[in-house]
Amino acid sequence: MEALLIDEWLPDADAIEVRDEASLSLVRDRVRDVAGEAGIDAEIAARAALVATELGRNQLRHAHRGRIAVRRVDRGAHRGLEIVAVDRGGGIVDPARALEGTPRIHGSLGVGLASVGENASEVDYDVRVGEGTAVWARVLPREAPRRRQVGVYGRPFAGEPRSGDHAGFRRTEDALVVTVCDGLGHGQPAREASSAACAVFHAERSTSPADILHACHGALGPTRGAVMAVARLGEVEGVFEAVSVGNVAVQMCAPRAARRFGGSSAVLGAGAAVAKLKVESAPLRTDDVLIMASDGVSSRFAVEDDLDLLREHPIVIAQGIVTRFGRENDDVIVLVAK
Repeated sequence: MEALLIDEWLPDADAIEVRDEASLSLVRDRVRDVAGEAGIDAEIAARAALVATELGRNQLRHAHRGRIAVRRVDRGAHRGLEIVAVDRGGGIVDPARALEGTPRIHGSLGVGLASVGENASEVDYDVRVGEGTAVWARVLPREAPRRRQVGVYGRPFAGEPRSGDHAGFRRTEDALVVTVCDGLGHGQPAREASSAACAVFHAERSTSPADILHACHGALGPTRGAVMAVARLGEVEGVFEAVSVGNVAVQMCAPRAARRFGGSSAVLGAGAAVAKLKVESAPLRTDDVLIMASDGVSSRFAVEDDLDLLREHPIVIAQGIVTRFGRENDDVIVLVAK
């Protein structure tokens, strides 16, 4: 049985299936329950309920099947709520337009994703054209420190139902760890390889990019193999670390400047020898924008001079790169953290 992205994004058994308006009432009840159990401020709970309602309504309008989970999230001494909404729709084909929305009338329920952006403190998006969308919206006290947001945008090779390129991210108390993985070739066998790599990425306890890649290499032996990059953004200590195997692009952008990180010419799994890993590190500054891309994006892509694009949410940056530099004859995925 093929693994579905919706199950990878949210395996939580406590998630609420979104089928109709009554489901949204259950979601709002869950927000109130989690907030009450955690002693979370009523204003945060109200904002989180609004965010959850908007995400649920988006699923009812546009997706074939949706789920929403509500989690407590801690940021140092501050407590908030995270709303996770995943679906099996066609993916948000134009996130830039979706995030624009229309002006919100004060006191109304707002308009879709534009309202989510207004009421949440941080929002991560993972959009896969033809497969679905995942949203992680965190509602925190206004004085809580902010962390980077993530945007993933991917589409398959023309005519294929799913892409062989994959991406993922996970957060710890002090770091953001991200990956882009490209299964060799395209289609289902490539997807099996990249999904296996991402499963190890999420299960691995270590946040060391080298440790994660070694673990992935061991797990990919039965597959056709993959190339992969893993990066750790130490947001508290201000250090960036990256390791890549194969041709996954990794670059750190700032206005008018970009640093590109290389990797070893090797493959994970597929009976290949263990790759010699080169760990690269650099200081991490507040305005740095991390971009990771599969080889479905032209190796000549550059956005450091597009200041308007770099000001946008990471999902809009990722979409812009795919639109401008994505190859039509390959799978493509881009991850941006900003």
